Parts: sequence; structure tokens; C-alpha cells
Amino acid sequence: MIRTLFLGLAATCLTAAPALAQDRSERVATCMISHATEADIAQMKQLMLLALQEKKQEATGVLGTLMLTAGVNASGNCGVGFNEVGTPMFEYAMRLYGEHLGTVVLERSLDAMDLPMQ
Repeated sequence: MIRTLFLGLAATCLTAAPALAQDRSERVATCMISHATEADIAQMKQLMLLALQEKKQEATGVLGTLMLTAGVNASGNCGVGFNEVGTPMFEYAMRLYGEHLGTVVLERSLDAMDLPMQ
């Protein structure tokens, strides 16, 4: 009986941990997005242009700068410790943050061309 309870509790904890990490990632990403600046968006635009031009070395440099800026943003504004920056939680938050910045760049590009968004 105790063994069954223990195994059930362990299973619950193991399945809840990824959900909690994903929830935290989403909260961190939301916070990072709310603190994004025009400079962050400009860096993403530059990264996208360099990547499309297949300028890997230059794009990698811009990506590094963007990631450093995002890490400082997350640690200064969103309660992320520097020890968390290389974790899957932060990597997922960065993915969401990057997707948001990329979407902003794309939407602005379409607006500049007067193309309908809907």
C-alpha cells in the first residue's frame, strides 16, 4: 500500500515537472516580450536578413548579441537567474520570445508593403 502510494506520488511529480517548467517558460517569455525594445526588434530584423542572405558568420554574431540581450532582460526584469540561462526552461522561453520578435518583423514588413494581414 505504501509502495503504491509512493509510486503514484513519484509518477505525479515526474509528470507535473515538465508542465511546471513549460508554464514558467511561458511566463518568462511573456515577461521578456513585455520588456522587448525597438533595438531587440531591429536585431531580429538584422538576424533574419543576414540568415536569408546566407551570411552565417554575421548572423551568428547578431544571434549571440540578441541572446545576450535577452538573457540580461530575463535576469533583470523576469526573475531568471544566470544559472537558468542554459536550461530547457529558458531555451523554450527564448524560442517563444524569438518567434514573437520574428512575427513583429514580418507584420511590419507586410504593413510597409500595404498588404492585407487578414
